[in-house]
Amino acid sequence: MFKKYDQKQQFLLPLSLEEFVPENHIARVLNDLIDLVDISDIESTYSEEGCPAYHPRFLLKILLYGYLINIRSSRKIEQMTQTDTAFMYLAAMQKPDFRTICRFRSTHLDSIKEIFSQVVTFCKEMDMIGSSISIDGTKVKANASPRQSKSSDALKKEIDKILKESIEIDKQEDEIYGDSTPYQVPEELVNKQKRVEKIKAAMKKIDEEKLKKVNITDNDAKIMKHKDGSKKPSYNCQVAVDEKEQIIVASDVVDEENDLHQVVPMIENVKETLGYKPTIVLADAGYFSYDNVKFLLDQEIDAYIPDNFYEVEKRGKTKKFRKSLFKYDPEKDCYYCPAAFEIPFTRIQKRNDEPDLRYYVCKYCSLCVLKNACTESENRTISRDPREYLMENMRAKLNTEEGTEQYQKRMCTVEPVFGQMKQDRGFREFLLRGKRKTKIEFLMMCTVHNIKKIADFMKREGKSLKEILNMITGRGNECRNKGGITARKASMVR
Repeated sequence: MFKKYDQKQQFLLPLSLEEFVPENHIARVLNDLIDLVDISDIESTYSEEGCPAYHPRFLLKILLYGYLINIRSSRKIEQMTQTDTAFMYLAAMQKPDFRTICRFRSTHLDSIKEIFSQVVTFCKEMDMIGSSISIDGTKVKANASPRQSKSSDALKKEIDKILKESIEIDKQEDEIYGDSTPYQVPEELVNKQKRVEKIKAAMKKIDEEKLKKVNITDNDAKIMKHKDGSKKPSYNCQVAVDEKEQIIVASDVVDEENDLHQVVPMIENVKETLGYKPTIVLADAGYFSYDNVKFLLDQEIDAYIPDNFYEVEKRGKTKKFRKSLFKYDPEKDCYYCPAAFEIPFTRIQKRNDEPDLRYYVCKYCSLCVLKNACTESENRTISRDPREYLMENMRAKLNTEEGTEQYQKRMCTVEPVFGQMKQDRGFREFLLRGKRKTKIEFLMMCTVHNIKKIADFMKREGKSLKEILNMITGRGNECRNKGGITARKASMVR
């Protein structure tokens, strides 16, 4: 005996959109959140004249939901609004074509930053954010082929080749058309002209920024080494993640492979988004520099950032006596080696953009029984940067029980975020091109990450988003206007 199966059955009453998705579906969380955010900046770009446009709120919902479930193609999103019940629910059964979706994304990219800030504000009001953050970066491939990264000479050769081919096409057309002119420029010639324009833009960037190579497809992308050893045109994606619920409180996309210069901008970004500075900052050795440590000290932020040689020296894997075994005496301005010989100050080395280095040379190496374990040179030399006390103090702090415990939190705070983005949402390559657009695309990924964290938080608390927000705002359904769109502005948004 089977249950009745009839694909042609008719319903006595029309279906409600509320029945399209389960009560605990994340599409509902995203829907309620985007109903609450202020999108007046987007709405102000629309004209009241002409044919009514699709409402930007629902276009924003289907775009963000697509990013949440690893669908970023505008064509695929168009298809999903016709076949997927969650997309149908978010779009209220409306079916925009892919050009509308693509145009909306391109036109209103900059407004995503404000929406990200408002979602972070909701997290803050829900008590999902503390004051300890971890900063980290990951390489994400640009929407460009590695073979399109070329030097200035290679670009010039390609322009010469294209011009020669264009001349040949002109000769062929002269034979065919004589003095008359065809109504349409051949597609082959149009494509070549566009290619020349891209190459000229790439050559200009090489000259202006004194680069060795530039990618023709995406001029802003740089060749970067990934963890698997491969080198690809990529961007360096930065995040600051709060320890409490893994909420991303700041993000950025840079074209520098190294993380060294990202501490200051990320802290400023956090302050701009949250309205206050963090009390604790954790980061790996890629972020260590004397300038960064000094900046964090001046900001009265408790930082835990090891230097590049901290782990190596801690494990004792250096071939010769490591520098940390030599004790510095600030009063006498000298070092003492492991054999207790005094190593006096000898000379200064001038540097252009950095403080002068002080050199200390041991005079007793020929008498020392430990020489073979210390140096292969005639005398052991130690150099000292005047800011080296910053590294020594940082190492001392990291070596304490509290310091070790604090730094270990970084691995379970920020590193899982990149895993969730790349593994769960397939974010291994950008869809958009250029630094401005990739910044916003990454911000969209960060926004949906936070929305997912809000959904997880609600599940643990056993409350709906409306219940939580009603407790925070003291407002219910009265905050909706006639069109069902929330008029409320986030109180913390600038």
